[in-house]
This record gives sequence, structure tokens and C-alpha cells, in this order.
Amino acid sequence: MPKNTLSHKALPPDQADRLVQLGQRIRIARKRRRMTLQSLASRMFVDEKTLRRLEKGDPGVSLGVLLTALFCLDLENDLDRVADLKTDDVGNVLDRQRYERIQRVREKKDKKLDF
Repeated sequence: MPKNTLSHKALPPDQADRLVQLGQRIRIARKRRRMTLQSLASRMFVDEKTLRRLEKGDPGVSLGVLLTALFCLDLENDLDRVADLKTDDVGNVLDRQRYERIQRVREKKDKKLDF
């Protein structure tokens, strides 16, 4: 039985809708490949119930199950675009701002070393 954690309640409704849409796209990809629920689930080494939950957009399904489904459907390379550092506009702006704030570090001149 899937756990009902606080993270499920914290998921904004629009993001929950995106999970449902993702599940629908996985279901369509499976059907386009003429795979039954049973055949994909057996290739993924999961129960049909787990695959059904994934296709319905259940937020409790693990990332491992999602990745396995994408791999079995030959869609795993699409995942490389998620949180890609090159396209992370907010992260890139924050990095630039941090870099601009870095001040030059100088050694103290009065420090004497004995060798």
C-alpha cells in the first residue's frame, strides 16, 4: 500500500496535473508500441498495479519506477533535459551574481616564514 506522506499534500495542484499528464504520455507511449500493461510491467519487474499508478500520475510512485518505464519505452534520453545546467536560467543568474560579488583575496604582508 502506498504511503500518504506530507509531500503529497504539499504538491501544488498544477504540478499534480503535470504528473497526471506525464502518466498519460507514458500510457500512450506504451500503447503506441503495442505493449500491454502486463508486458511492460513484467519488463519493468513491477506489479501491474504499480504501473497503473504511474500511468495515473500517482505522486507516490518512485523515481526508479519512472526511470525504468522510460528505459523500457526507449525514452530515457529525454530525462537528460530535466534540470539541465545549461538551461537552468535561475541557477545561472545566481551563479553569475555570486561570482561578481567575490572579492580579491590577498595574503597578509606582515607574515614571516622561517624555514
